[in-house]
Amino acid sequence: MAIRLGIVEDNALLRHALSQALAGDGFEVIFSVGSAQEALSRKNEAPIDVLIADVHLGEGLTGFDVSLEWQARQPDIGVIYLTSYEDPRVVVGNRSPQVAKNSIYLVKASIVEGTELTEAITRVAAHEGSDIIERSGPLAKLTGKQIETLALLAAGHSNLEIAKRRGITEQSVAISINRLSKALGIPSHLSRNQRVHLARVYLDHTNRPDD
Repeated sequence: MAIRLGIVEDNALLRHALSQALAGDGFEVIFSVGSAQEALSRKNEAPIDVLIADVHLGEGLTGFDVSLEWQARQPDIGVIYLTSYEDPRVVVGNRSPQVAKNSIYLVKASIVEGTELTEAITRVAAHEGSDIIERSGPLAKLTGKQIETLALLAAGHSNLEIAKRRGITEQSVAISINRLSKALGIPSHLSRNQRVHLARVYLDHTNRPDD
């Protein structure tokens, strides 16, 4: 019996390509939708074995929210988080998200052979997933508070503005920024343009037009 899939991906071109490719690989695509609400509306319809969810679905509910709702309805389903974000915390307010059991977090940039997605689907269908995300990329080594500071800096806020938003002193912000530079490996001789380099690191790993 073919593994039954549900797909939620807000990029229409990618969603169509996924549906066509996976159907061609022998999977049964039960639904392929572009929003969290559409995915949730399918819960009482035909059951699925694996949910493939983009984590960033625009404003409102995330792919994490959708997966947890689906597993509450169908505890045995597997989940593939298919995303461009190496670190999921940037999607959910710089904190570690609650993830579905029996899931795999698959970063699109890590797909090089073309078989990674089908292998992941097969694994979670066989209940070989987990509820732990192994973060990757330069942001993985940072704490949630550090990512929050980095996000505010990248948005153009001054140290004083960051201090007010975070409820700490301006001196603490300056110390935090210096620690961020060390953690991200920004050379000391670039200190004059420290904020520019920090902002670039954050934006390079959070701006995902296809996600």
